[in-house]
Amino acid sequence: MRNVRIQELEDAFKEIFQDVEGKVSSIDTVYEMSDNEDYYKLVISIHNLSVDDTLIIHTKFIFKTDKNKQFITEESFIYLYDINCVYHKVDFDNIIDLKTKVEDVIKSNDFGEDLQILSDFIEAPAMFLNYYMKRAKITDYSIFDVKYEPKFKTTPCNKTTFDFEININNNYVINLSISKKEREKDEDYDTYKFQFKFLDEYKTVENDTLNNIHFTIGSNIAKILDEKLK
Repeated sequence: MRNVRIQELEDAFKEIFQDVEGKVSSIDTVYEMSDNEDYYKLVISIHNLSVDDTLIIHTKFIFKTDKNKQFITEESFIYLYDINCVYHKVDFDNIIDLKTKVEDVIKSNDFGEDLQILSDFIEAPAMFLNYYMKRAKITDYSIFDVKYEPKFKTTPCNKTTFDFEININNNYVINLSISKKEREKDEDYDTYKFQFKFLDEYKTVENDTLNNIHFTIGSNIAKILDEKLK
């Protein structure tokens, strides 16, 4: 393979997002030294990407580069397939094929269950939370807005949190941080942590799944507000 220059790679990513007419909250690039210090990893971190009918809350594309940060040194990249460091590897032949492979990952929404659940949640979070609360006959509170506000644009995948600002009744704000703790050897399931912050006080709820995310968030919002405001 003719060595692909980093500048070519950056130009290819600009073309990808221009061509697919996608909207993205942030694209950030950092270099990380490999553990053996033989090469750098070029990490392209993406948050809140909307392409056609696909919404991707977060992913990363990682390439090996030379120590001078001039060229890609392998005909492959890995991308964050699911939260907590689940990566998939993709091979490519040249810069044109690389661009096609990245587009295929995005357009096909080829991501794991947890990332897809979180991505589905941010598509219309206020609507779904209000729908849940209505069904649960929670009538004192209404969700005005939910903003996805990542604390850090780039962070190690095993320390990533998914952070939201939730506006209730256009009068109160609850901050929510969602993270995943991998199961221990003697455990049968993973643990998902929902940390709520309201009036400088924290409440942490743990679940063994992200399914029913609207129930988990909506019911705990109601409990927190009932406890603090009544």
